[in-house]
Amino acid sequence: PFFAGTTTKERATKVAAQLYDAVQPLLGASDVDQEIKECALGATVALLSNLHTCLSDDKRNTILALLLDKLKNETTRIAAIKTLSAIAACGGGDDDAMEDSDDSGVPKMDLSPILGDAILCMGTYLKQQSRQLKQSALEALDVVIVHHGGANLSTDIYNSVLAELSTLSVDTDLHLCQLSMRVYTSILKVAATGSSDGAVVAKSAQEHVLEPVLILSTSPHLQDGATLDALLALLEQMILSGAMEFTELLGMLQKKASGAASGKHSLAHLAKCIATITIATTPENRSKVVKDLLATLGAKKALSSDDTEAQRRLTLSFLVTGDVGRVVNYATVGSDVVSKLQKYYLGAFDASPSEEVKQAAAYALGRSAIGAQDVLLPSIVDALEKQAASDEKKKYLLLVALKEFIQCQQKMAADASTSSGIILPHLLKHTSDSDEGARTIVAECMGSLTCVDPSMMLPQLEKLQKQHATIASEKGQVADDDATSKTNALVCTTVANAVKYAFAHITKSETSSSLMESAMATFLELLKVEEVGVRNAALLMVYSAVHHMPQVIAPYMTEMIMPTLVDVMDLKLKRVVDLGPFKHTVDDALPLRKSSMSIFTTCLEKLPTLDLTTFTTVVLPKALRDVEDVQLQAHHVILTMCSRSNEQTYLIQAMDALVPPMEEQLSDKLVKKRTNNKTGTELERAKEWIKSGLRALMTLNKMMETSGGATPSPKLTTLVERVKTNVKLRPLLDALEDER
Repeated sequence: PFFAGTTTKERATKVAAQLYDAVQPLLGASDVDQEIKECALGATVALLSNLHTCLSDDKRNTILALLLDKLKNETTRIAAIKTLSAIAACGGGDDDAMEDSDDSGVPKMDLSPILGDAILCMGTYLKQQSRQLKQSALEALDVVIVHHGGANLSTDIYNSVLAELSTLSVDTDLHLCQLSMRVYTSILKVAATGSSDGAVVAKSAQEHVLEPVLILSTSPHLQDGATLDALLALLEQMILSGAMEFTELLGMLQKKASGAASGKHSLAHLAKCIATITIATTPENRSKVVKDLLATLGAKKALSSDDTEAQRRLTLSFLVTGDVGRVVNYATVGSDVVSKLQKYYLGAFDASPSEEVKQAAAYALGRSAIGAQDVLLPSIVDALEKQAASDEKKKYLLLVALKEFIQCQQKMAADASTSSGIILPHLLKHTSDSDEGARTIVAECMGSLTCVDPSMMLPQLEKLQKQHATIASEKGQVADDDATSKTNALVCTTVANAVKYAFAHITKSETSSSLMESAMATFLELLKVEEVGVRNAALLMVYSAVHHMPQVIAPYMTEMIMPTLVDVMDLKLKRVVDLGPFKHTVDDALPLRKSSMSIFTTCLEKLPTLDLTTFTTVVLPKALRDVEDVQLQAHHVILTMCSRSNEQTYLIQAMDALVPPMEEQLSDKLVKKRTNNKTGTELERAKEWIKSGLRALMTLNKMMETSGGATPSPKLTTLVERVKTNVKLRPLLDALEDER
């Protein structure tokens, strides 16, 4: 608060009176500009959040009454909702906070004079069409109920809000759905601890919440995001607050498993819901659930059955055991539970004919190893070492289990010092597997370990890369008889993919940035490798670094990265593939050129101080002469740079180099070649390609016309005039005008 420091209570009272005299007339006026009304509401936040104890009761109530009027007014209601939310969130200090200049805490303001009316008013806004209004109302309801609910609100008010929320708890708008469930959860928490009749509120919540929750529990649209987290938090609170009996809710969720609508994602979400309430319930209830799960998993006929319904039940049971085992150590449930689960998990890899059941078993094995690490983690690595050498599928499933274990540790920020020492040696053995899927899993595992413990993993990755740095290749390919180079290429690709994953998921901090930056010089050596797979993986690693941690990669851009990107744009590795009836030409370097353009595109946003002279004068003209996909990327770059004043200078300087390739694309000969004898989607694709070039050209021309000191480009002016008078291009230009 601004009165902290040397400001005394007397001084604060004087300031509060002055602010009140300035704000109150404007807050009550109806004949002032909208901007002034909103500014008055903003000043109200500052006054009531910091100085409400310095105002008399009459003044406080006057301000609150005016705020309620603004809340009911159509033109100011959104601003008033945000104002009320900000005021409600402030406070919590001592009443004598201002007596002590060193104490910046402010007591919570009493909103009871308008609290009930304000909540009911915001509840009615949930019926309105305006999405912004509904979003603001939901956010404010959550804050107000959390900070001022309980004894301050009657059950009738809670019931009214609960009834309005039910229409928003649908997966057609996930953000509003998430916010509505947060309000549900807050109501249940506050009602359970307040003096209002919690049982009545719980019954009302059951009436209004239960059906939407059950529908959402099997929705495939939630994914693993904020909406699913909000749903799980609500289910947990329903059990903790007694709004639902555990056995009743469990039975309802289990029934949702049947039916054709329960697909892969639906079952995964349903399993998380069942696991959440199982973790939240009593140990006795939890033991019964685990016992039932073991009975389902132990049924041999069900495991080997190809019946769809039986497989669905097995899949759900495996998933639930995994999600419960992530939090609960099964050794505390029963002395033989862990050994039985270990047997069922590994047994499913061989016995089940369903790939979905096997994947669920691998998922469960990895997650359950979090709670029972001393037993299940060694069983995973032992099986990987002993049994998987001759069974590629089982090896893949065991690697999936390891990935789940590591990524759970990463999300939980758990200490991985012990487990990483057990896991890493086994991962290193599979960095050069012939199976690309297995290598991808290994890379994700190593990337996750890097996120958990970068000081341990980064030196290991550097060492691994240096040990396999010798890669002989011709025209981007390793000779068939060069086993050493093939192995080294696969290992280096895995290292690059691991670092790419780490950049995307590591916790951003000064320590992690410093460690990553110090190791980048070694990893960037992969850009010099001519083998196509390694170089493309290295380029994607750079792209990930620029996108997620640009400060780490910035020192290396000019000296190490930019020269490689320029060289890649000249690289063509075409070969003819004989497909029997016809032959097809493949350019192995095309993915490299596309990756290079993606890096440049990201640099425009993430590294605004980067010198783009080489890019605009050398790389961009080459991209404009490349194949269609790369040209489209180049057009997008031009549009982006034209919209940013600090980058327009680079385009102006390179104009004479940019116009010729654009002129080639829009020449009558090439336009005719691309559109003649084309129909349907092929013709539409060709037209979109031409329109993209026209859009870039006209945007460049507009930039030159509006930039004050730019010298006109005769080449650009001539090309624009020719295009405007071209009969074939005129309809496409008109279509672009209509888009604007």
